[in-house]
Amino acid sequence: MATLARRLPGPRRLAAVAALALAAVAPGCDPVTPSVLFEHGSFEGFDVVSYVPDHPRGLVYLFHGSYGSADFATRVETVDTLNELIARGYGFVATESTERTGTKRWDVFDPSLATNPDLARLTRLQAHLVATTPVEAGTPLVGLGMSNGARFVSLWGETWAGASYPVRAIAMVMGTIAPPVTAAGGLDVPTFFVTAENDVTSPPGPIIADHAATAARGTPTDLIVAREQPLTAARFLRIPGIDADEATAVVDALVATGAWAAAGQRLVPVDEAVARAQAVTLPPAVRPEASEIGNQVALVLAVHQMRGDVKVPVAEFFDRNR
Repeated sequence: MATLARRLPGPRRLAAVAALALAAVAPGCDPVTPSVLFEHGSFEGFDVVSYVPDHPRGLVYLFHGSYGSADFATRVETVDTLNELIARGYGFVATESTERTGTKRWDVFDPSLATNPDLARLTRLQAHLVATTPVEAGTPLVGLGMSNGARFVSLWGETWAGASYPVRAIAMVMGTIAPPVTAAGGLDVPTFFVTAENDVTSPPGPIIADHAATAARGTPTDLIVAREQPLTAARFLRIPGIDADEATAVVDALVATGAWAAAGQRLVPVDEAVARAQAVTLPPAVRPEASEIGNQVALVLAVHQMRGDVKVPVAEFFDRNR
């Protein structure tokens, strides 16, 4: 149906490039919960989580990473980002990769809207949304993906824009450009790159290089390199259901592993800190939140993880290019 049709860069694509560094900042102390009611449903047998306002300023397509699902939309850091976008008038839709029995990854190698099962189903989902919600055919589309979802959002953005869908911008968190996009010359869709200084799953070097190549192409692009942060109790207060005493107990348990000093500084190499954190004995009351606690520790260490602390620059980038 559609392949990677190239589009000539216009004046809008020649905007100045801003490279940003995300410094260590104190997280907010309030629990992160959805600002609106998310709808949970399905389309063609695949789970869908979504929210569409009456008059959407734009629609965010959200793509999970390996072993993920549509519930990626309900994780603390994703919710934080979506809340910012929803406050600016955007709706969103999250579904899941067609491959559901192995690594649960999006197909990042086939650029055809006809033969790539993920791209093909998403075109049908878009038609369904236009037919059944306030989303219109001309509603601006933006994409946000994490890890394998970051690679996929680059393929989605380029193929859909090449097929005349109104894709305006994408954000790639902890992932590199999909191979077919690179092979076709690079990104024409305005792209925000997010990486982290200690990520070994998708190291920052290739992502920084992708950003540089995108800028050299004349495509609007920004870059954030997230830095390591000190371990604090405030970090865990972002998780709904964890109170101040429990957050302090989580920090105490992590400090007891020997990976951090009481003041929050890391004492061992990053990979060892990751291993010790994974083996930590958490207080019984917070064990149901072990997954989200692990996600927060990953943010502290600046390793491979979705980040809500980039929400404002990402949303502003989407607004500028919408």
